[in-house]
Amino acid sequence: MKRTSITDNAAYPQFCYAASRNDEIFANFKRYDVYRRVLEHTSVEIGEEYLKKVLEPSRLQFTTNEWKDFQLNDTVGNAEVHPYRLNGNELSISPSTLRYVKVLSDIINWFSIDKIKTVAEIGIGYGGQCRLLTSHLPLKQYWLFDLPEVLELAERFLDRIDPFEGIRYVNGKHIYNETDYDLVISNYAFSELTRAVQKMYLDKIILRSTAGYITWNSLSRDSLDGYSADELIRLIPNASVRQEEPLTHPNNLIIVWGDRGGGWNSLASCRSLNNSMLRAEHFFFRRA
Repeated sequence: MKRTSITDNAAYPQFCYAASRNDEIFANFKRYDVYRRVLEHTSVEIGEEYLKKVLEPSRLQFTTNEWKDFQLNDTVGNAEVHPYRLNGNELSISPSTLRYVKVLSDIINWFSIDKIKTVAEIGIGYGGQCRLLTSHLPLKQYWLFDLPEVLELAERFLDRIDPFEGIRYVNGKHIYNETDYDLVISNYAFSELTRAVQKMYLDKIILRSTAGYITWNSLSRDSLDGYSADELIRLIPNASVRQEEPLTHPNNLIIVWGDRGGGWNSLASCRSLNNSMLRAEHFFFRRA
């Protein structure tokens, strides 16, 4: 079978499958070199830059309880956590989780949250980004697209931490569903697919999404004949480019489109109505 992406290389999907089936591997999957070559390799210094970005005064600030909830991502898989300073206190959290928090913060501050009920994620890692979004936004469905072995690991992780009954797991090699989405996100993964697979995702998901947030790198463009950022901007209606902050590679950027007004106020209103953070009160879209 033809390779579909940078990570469709036998070693990574095979490890994900093993971690999903073997208790000992699953308990420590974030420490294995074969996994860290793909994920969980964000440096302590870049993690600090993510934290600084999230704490900018112009952004909606997360509560103490929300930060405790973010730390739950690191309680499975033996993540390598580091001490950071948050409001004068020590925060033990992994740099990779800080990246997921930064993406959540971007989405809250850039988009109209009250209009986002269905999300599609292309390339899902272990499900860490999914868990943060489903825990802190009023979503009804969350579609995960990746290799089957990766989906199995993510499902085990998400079921262990915080099951959300609106998740749909879809084999990213064969997409048959005809669904519209309010938001599509991808943390580098879409830009690491072959052009043929990217075209499938464009037709089946991206061009059917009202809004989008895609962090793009040049790996596929340089080695798999993938789409360039300029090509994607022309293909996606009303798409524009934002700088990746912090910049983790000279060629990286973020492609966004859709309604980008009112996200900050929308989530603030949700908090006010519930008189506490969304997660702690088991907001209506989550299991009690």
